[in-house]
Amino acid sequence: MPDLDLLAKCKEEHDLNSATYQKMQDYYDGNGKTDALVNYKMITSRANNKIPKNMVQKFILEEVSYCVANGIIYSSHSNDKAIIDDIRLNIVKSWSEKHDGELLKQALIFSEAYELIYADKQAQFKAMILNPLNSYVLKDEFGEVRVFIRFFQKKFEPETQYADVYEGNKIYHYTVDGGKFTQYGNIDSHIFSKVPVGVCSIGSIYESIYGNIKGQQDGYEQVSSDYVNEIADARNAILLTTGASVEEGAEEDIKTKAIMELPTGGDAKWLIKTLSDAFIQNALNTLNDNMYSLANHIDHNQKLSSNTSSLAQKNKLMGLASKCANNIHAMQDCIKMRLQFLFEFLKIKQSKNYSYLDVDIKLTPSIPTDDLMVSQILSQNPKIPTEVGFAQYSFIQDVDKVMALYEEENKANSVGENLLNNDNPPNGGVE
Repeated sequence: MPDLDLLAKCKEEHDLNSATYQKMQDYYDGNGKTDALVNYKMITSRANNKIPKNMVQKFILEEVSYCVANGIIYSSHSNDKAIIDDIRLNIVKSWSEKHDGELLKQALIFSEAYELIYADKQAQFKAMILNPLNSYVLKDEFGEVRVFIRFFQKKFEPETQYADVYEGNKIYHYTVDGGKFTQYGNIDSHIFSKVPVGVCSIGSIYESIYGNIKGQQDGYEQVSSDYVNEIADARNAILLTTGASVEEGAEEDIKTKAIMELPTGGDAKWLIKTLSDAFIQNALNTLNDNMYSLANHIDHNQKLSSNTSSLAQKNKLMGLASKCANNIHAMQDCIKMRLQFLFEFLKIKQSKNYSYLDVDIKLTPSIPTDDLMVSQILSQNPKIPTEVGFAQYSFIQDVDKVMALYEEENKANSVGENLLNNDNPPNGGVE
């Protein structure tokens, strides 16, 4: 039975961090709630346009595409075909194609996301994606999940907050009022031996895309908004007259007919603010470049010179490749936990004994690579094992499968060559 005082402390910490996590969600959503737009200084009777530039969402979606667009490849270290077939049937084919992309997206938004494993009403292996905004994880000193709390509200009951608390193999149901947990309903059990939650942790909040570029994005939105409003205000130029005055009611005639009669010695001209386009553009370009630099992303709108080598392009992608490698490692850690629960599920439901340690998990980033250069390197180094060589090509995702086809093809070619090179015809030459 969970300690109610412990749950109250968990809720207190969750509420304390919720403001930050909500801000991270707002910056991803681009709903006009960034600090630059919320705190934008409004001027009465002047243009007050707010210009958003949602780079947080752009960079997150790019990294998701780079890391999981090619899908996850599972292979058995012991070449056990049955284990891969069960993974395919229970995860690859039965789960949403967008599941892994959504998991990584939530992890990139909040620096951490959770995968809650459960068996649905049809006794199928399923998972729910949650994040720190709607959940809380309490780990022990060894990093194992001790308590997991999922906060939610039911439809048509927005005034009541509910919480499902997972501890051991039990699920406790509560309503939450402030920090007070009130139990209701029955205590449920799940089939797993421990809290069925996997954690996909990218890093700290300060290492997130939000933490790195928030200030630069705020600056860009501020400058963009000021610039657009200056242009809008310039439509209402001021008419400056010397030695004359504009008769009442004549303002509209001046605007529409551009005609004005002045007395001798009188003068009239438009007073318009002069803006330095170069100064504004340099400020915007600097902030934009800073965002790309801090996020380790490449601005694909910049034209590359025609003689740019593949090695130079690869060097430009090194920072992004490093970030993608960290994202992939976080995904692999979470998937390992997913497989542990899957194999426990299969052992209970189908009496099958598998070990997650036998499964190799491969995610191939969809970052452009120069396969022609790889071919040249491999052709000049014949001592490199064939299997290692195959693994270097970007278009080969399942190296084991390709190796099997390669060996089968070599075997067939070898048989054919023996038949062609055999000096003794079949049946000793007797027809």
